[in-house]
Amino acid sequence: MRRTFIALIFCLCSLGLYGQRVHYGDLQHAKPGDTYPIKVHISALHYRSETNSYHPDNVTYWIYADAVMNGKKVELGVYPQAAFKRYKFPLGDYQARLLKDPDKTGDTSPLFQLYELLLPDNTVFRCTVTGISE
Repeated sequence: MRRTFIALIFCLCSLGLYGQRVHYGDLQHAKPGDTYPIKVHISALHYRSETNSYHPDNVTYWIYADAVMNGKKVELGVYPQAAFKRYKFPLGDYQARLLKDPDKTGDTSPLFQLYELLLPDNTVFRCTVTGISE
């Protein structure tokens, strides 16, 4: 009887923990003290969707932005987040900071660099440089 009661309590507690998981699709806000020294001007946005071939009901939305960063025209790919549809992403000037530079060879190409883009309402979007143009 006692073992059954303990097992039942354990199962109920584990179900409660499942409901407390973190939702990574929610919008994140900038932490106090973070600096965003890079100026970015976004001139165009492209919303695209990708469908998983194995699960056609599973659609992922991406935002691609045409931007000028450090005097170079680049395309920024913003990571998929559930809040894309409800967030109005305005064009204009923003601040950013470099989070990760995968190229350690000293090449000046910004491809695949990871940035955090700070929006006017203190919301942060993570984005990757996915293209370069003249």
